[in-house]
Amino acid sequence: MPHRLSDARHRTGRRADGLHRLLTGLVLPTTAALALALTTTGATVPADAPAQASPVVRRAQAQAQDHARAQAELAASRAAAAQRAALADARAEAAQRAARASRRTALQARQRAAALARARAWRLPIRHYTLTSGFGHRWGRLHAGNDFAAPIGSRLVAMSTGTVTFAGAQSGYGTKVEIRYWDGTVSYYGHMNRVTARVGQKVAPGTLVGYSGNTGHSTGPHLHLEIHPHGRGPVDPRPWLRGHRLRP
Repeated sequence: MPHRLSDARHRTGRRADGLHRLLTGLVLPTTAALALALTTTGATVPADAPAQASPVVRRAQAQAQDHARAQAELAASRAAAAQRAALADARAEAAQRAARASRRTALQARQRAAALARARAWRLPIRHYTLTSGFGHRWGRLHAGNDFAAPIGSRLVAMSTGTVTFAGAQSGYGTKVEIRYWDGTVSYYGHMNRVTARVGQKVAPGTLVGYSGNTGHSTGPHLHLEIHPHGRGPVDPRPWLRGHRLRP
């Protein structure tokens, strides 16, 4: 009887050893196969792999990234808009400056034109008068001007812009003034009572140059006016005056 129990234990141990060998044979090839598969695909299994982020965390991260991109795009858009606005303001300011400069230039041109027109205006040398003698021959000699009868001491003025070229006494004319104007015309004022201008003086239309009188070869107080275009021979003053919009 004891012999049988010993045999049973022996058989049971043999069966356990066989089962262990069978399981080892099954497990080891499976592990090797897994390692071989990982090696073949190039994948590795880290010793301490971190846990993957949850969907909620991933959505929050994506939203944060989207928000950052949106903020950056908004900032860039605002910077571009500000740059365009600054450029537009600069262009508008430049246009305004150009317009102001153009208006100033136009105003200055009008002012110069008006000043030139005033400087080159013509006027009669005396205001209150009576025309008593015209241009032409009389008593065998040329009366080279027009006579404007006026009381002694009547104001005599320059006819336009020019320069006094003579001021003093001259035979026949008595006290006389000669003025050369901007266009070359020379006027003679004869029989004056007194001269207030001096040689070389610049005059403008209406500048006082003296007073009418009765000096020289004169039969009564008057202004003797002669007109010499370009300083040459005398012409009849009346047509010349009408040509300059003056009516004696």
